[in-house]
Amino acid sequence: MAEVDTQAPPTGAAPPTDEQGDLTDLRPILIKERFAVDPRTPLPDLDSPSAKAFMAEDRRDIDRPVFALICNPGLPTRLGAMMSLRGSGIKALVGILDWDVDYWPHIRQRTMILILERPLGGRILEQGKFRISEYDLPRKVIEPLAGALQEMASIGVAHRAIRRDNLFFMDTDRQLIAFGECYTSPPGYDQPLIYEPAERGMAQLAGRGVGNSRDDAYAFAVTIVALILEKDPGAHLGDEQLLAQKLDLGSYAAITGNENLPLSLLEPLRGMLGDDPAQRWGPEEIDLWLSGRKMSPQQKRAGKRGQTPFKFLGREYQSVRQLAHTFTQHISEAARVMKDDQFDAWLRRSVEDKNLANAIKNVLDVAAAQAGTFAGSDEMIVTRVVILMDPLGPIRYKNFAFMVDGFGPAFAMDLLRTGRSDVPAEVIAKDIPDIWFQAQESYAPEASIHQKNFSQLKIVLNNKDPGFGVERCLYESNPSLPCQSPLLLQQYVLEVEHLLPALDREANLQDLKSRPLDAHITAFITARFKEDINPHMKALAAESPDTQTIGMLSLLAFIQWKLRVEPLYGLSSWVGGHLSPAINAYHSRSTRREIEQEIPRHVRRGSLPELFDLMDNADRRREDIEGFEDAVAEFTAAELEIQDIEGRGEEQLTKAERTGQQAAAMGSLLITMVIVLVLFMIKVF
Repeated sequence: MAEVDTQAPPTGAAPPTDEQGDLTDLRPILIKERFAVDPRTPLPDLDSPSAKAFMAEDRRDIDRPVFALICNPGLPTRLGAMMSLRGSGIKALVGILDWDVDYWPHIRQRTMILILERPLGGRILEQGKFRISEYDLPRKVIEPLAGALQEMASIGVAHRAIRRDNLFFMDTDRQLIAFGECYTSPPGYDQPLIYEPAERGMAQLAGRGVGNSRDDAYAFAVTIVALILEKDPGAHLGDEQLLAQKLDLGSYAAITGNENLPLSLLEPLRGMLGDDPAQRWGPEEIDLWLSGRKMSPQQKRAGKRGQTPFKFLGREYQSVRQLAHTFTQHISEAARVMKDDQFDAWLRRSVEDKNLANAIKNVLDVAAAQAGTFAGSDEMIVTRVVILMDPLGPIRYKNFAFMVDGFGPAFAMDLLRTGRSDVPAEVIAKDIPDIWFQAQESYAPEASIHQKNFSQLKIVLNNKDPGFGVERCLYESNPSLPCQSPLLLQQYVLEVEHLLPALDREANLQDLKSRPLDAHITAFITARFKEDINPHMKALAAESPDTQTIGMLSLLAFIQWKLRVEPLYGLSSWVGGHLSPAINAYHSRSTRREIEQEIPRHVRRGSLPELFDLMDNADRRREDIEGFEDAVAEFTAAELEIQDIEGRGEEQLTKAERTGQQAAAMGSLLITMVIVLVLFMIKVF
């Protein structure tokens, strides 16, 4: 990947003086050495809500119509869907041909660039209103698009971006209709609420979840109604009012209303708009209907209703699901009302659900016994009770609402929006998803997979070693999220292969006093690098600064060696400035001076493995240890000799003192005897 005849401006380049800057000198950007994207030629008619379209050409096949979508770097993309659908050959789907990360001048940073087949007939809404008779609709629209849904389902991919303004004609005659792209944002993120089933519509945008082909069928039914009405149904309603109607009346009634729809389409619309996900039609049922089989789907509201309304904050509610949704928006008031006897009486007498009333009473009793703790908090009470009232709905804790298959993108967007990850971390740490799994009335095979994933995330979260914690949870639950380190936000590092070159570029722009490894980069490496790096991580987790420094250098050096990354001059200099603790770990001053003198030479070569070998060379380390041990031994021997010498001197002094004392005593005795003898002789004579 490289630009044609030019180099991308550095990330830290001065911003343009106007919104898009002076684009006259920009040249095409080459993606995968094949697709040239022209940043001077936007294609607004092919824009997606989360991506901008630009002219592109296939340099291996000039006649092939293609275009590029420039993704929003602040949104996780659907990398898994890209990989699954590339080369799938689905005719009624705008196909994806390739993608890569490169610098995009309009936003002055690197981002994901997608190359797709260009719909020659444009968007179906492009040239005025789209009109089609009820007789042609099944054959020209429903049949080819339902076929695409079935092909996607066989691959195991849900589109999750089916809507009226995301339909295109692939040919210039505007006969071949196709679904638009579904790759540039999280599943369901760009969907107007009308196109989402009620349970997914109650989640925040990024947390609506991957879903399945039955969710696609739901959106497909809304799209059919929108094509017939020539407008989105419920367009005059706000989201809260629209959601209230879905929960109170059911999706079919809320979407079709009193509209005059073809009688021949009522059966499939009822089937695809079912509020019970288990009973909702999918591609197979649509295919059976197209083949002439009568299905007669039953329409029933999902969730229970009271015979009389329950009043909460001045409004009346009969739908238990609708009341549960409102509870989550007013937590303190909801917790107070839940403890009131009137709420219990309404559930027992009006809703006539003693099991639900008993389950909620049990939650309240446990919370009362644990008052003052997390389990007894209003937030947990409301979360537990709402899950019991609406087990089909999303998990809702505080202001965080997500389907179990949408936790990762919801986590990422919450972090990007608030800069904090407290609430998602609490969801993992407190096993809140388990409450939802236990409340499900029917077993879904994928539920056990999600439950296992949350259990593994909790283990990762509780591990305080480098490479784990909440940052690791973020990357494990978001395989297509670029590294969110503040050092790399402008670089869009999606794979480990891009990490060291990105750090090398940032070395010229960052304050080199900061370390080139932070919690996000370390977690990103452990989540995405499929090699054994345990020895390096253990060194990073050590308490001593010198071992931590060697761990940092050895990890980066191992990545450069394993991935055969080209010389990294900037990163080598950056790392070299943080090696003092490791240098000072050597005992020999001459060795330390030698290493300090050698570092600049290795930095100029841009090789982290060579720098690591300099710092932690086994022979040099052994010589230093042996030399230190010899020096210690010599010092100890000298110390003992000095002590011995000092000990012998004291002994001689003591002996001399004792001898002197003895001589003095003898002298005194002799003098005394002489005096006595003299006195005796005088007395005698």
